[in-house]
Amino acid sequence: MATENKPEKQPLDWAAYTGLAPLANDLLAHWNVPGVAVGILRDGQIETHGFGLANIETQQQMTADHLLQIGSISKVFTTTLVMRLVGEGKLDLDTPVREYLPELELEDATALETITLRHLLTHTSGIFGDFFEDFGVGDDALSKAIAKYGTLRQLTAPGELWSYCNSGFNLAGAVVEKILGVPFEQAMHEQIFQPLGLDHSFFFAAQAIVYPVAVGHVETEPGSDEIAISRGYALPRAVNPAGGIISTVSDLLGFARFHMDDGKVGDDQIIPADAIHAMQEIQVKAANFTQSWGIGWDIKDLDGVRVIGHGGTTNGFQARLSVVPSKGYAIATLTDGDSGWAVNAAIGDWALSQHLGLSDPTPEPIELTDAHIATMAGVYESLMAVMTISPDNGSFRINAKTKVNPLSAEERELPASWMKPISDRECIFTGGAAAGMRTDFIIGDDGATRFVRFGGRLYDKVAN
Repeated sequence: MATENKPEKQPLDWAAYTGLAPLANDLLAHWNVPGVAVGILRDGQIETHGFGLANIETQQQMTADHLLQIGSISKVFTTTLVMRLVGEGKLDLDTPVREYLPELELEDATALETITLRHLLTHTSGIFGDFFEDFGVGDDALSKAIAKYGTLRQLTAPGELWSYCNSGFNLAGAVVEKILGVPFEQAMHEQIFQPLGLDHSFFFAAQAIVYPVAVGHVETEPGSDEIAISRGYALPRAVNPAGGIISTVSDLLGFARFHMDDGKVGDDQIIPADAIHAMQEIQVKAANFTQSWGIGWDIKDLDGVRVIGHGGTTNGFQARLSVVPSKGYAIATLTDGDSGWAVNAAIGDWALSQHLGLSDPTPEPIELTDAHIATMAGVYESLMAVMTISPDNGSFRINAKTKVNPLSAEERELPASWMKPISDRECIFTGGAAAGMRTDFIIGDDGATRFVRFGGRLYDKVAN
């Protein structure tokens, strides 16, 4: 069982390792993650590795050929599909979505007439982003979900703030269905998987099960050292555009190579080069979730070198793809445990440092006055969770309870965590698997704290 006073694990010093295998194996043991598959593309060559276990019950070894859920990396695939249709003149990024989906309803009439595909693909639509209701497995699942969008809260005006939004990508998927007249998954297979030769990428467990497949693993209690197989494998079909792909590190590297080759496969130009380049250009600052966001990709500039990528979280899986187009380099890591986020981050940082000499320094904490800290402390709430953020000797202590978990039906009280200020409105988490994760506080027109942006999501301040 989790205990509040249990000391948090500190991250391993990944910079002390000169080899991938000892680093990966030590990270798996340190963070209690069963396994990881790693793929690296450099100097035109692909190398793939598997470490640890794909299933703690069967003791099946993880291999580079195992299929794992890639979660929200699927969003870049969805964006790529949209950009193919943009290149063919079938879609326009700046046309209001309602022109493609006249049946669409939203809570806010102005937003309904304003939101574009660009808003959706850059997380700036302002729509509540974590609508994971299950509408069954039929071909109409996505359209049934979109029919409920009128019930979703419009958190901010379109373009006002960056806020991570699964709902926006599912809406983009519905536009694809409408334009092509086929289910989204069929469109992705025909328009992206097949032309790119991604033969081990799927949406449905029935397709994946004939290959080596890893299962997800979750903590039996928040903060517990005991893990178990996640028995809920598939996400609802209606969220496939946002996070439904099951794939391998080799296929992810093939996808990365396609983007580094300016949208070409051999001599075939699948997507115009200017559309591929547009995806890699900064559209908006990304609220400390990462430095910036392009069209689909997250973006960091490290030592003057642009790194694009995306992460993914599903029930018991954590994934990460990072691509350095100017260096012809990519790394994919797929893990099968709750704390895989920390494993992916350390392996990715190690690889970028070892292979390219790139680093992403952690900001140093600063001191703020007690009075300034008090303006940010309080109770923050969303449909997902409620958090109490309290001053704690120059830091912030966070006590959180999930209300609705899109990946699990359970409500859970999470172990306490801490973050330190790195500017007057920004903080960084210290200790545990979330060490290094950043958050920020947003001020309203009245000068008071309006939101905390946590995990990229907006939480309303509801009490001091």
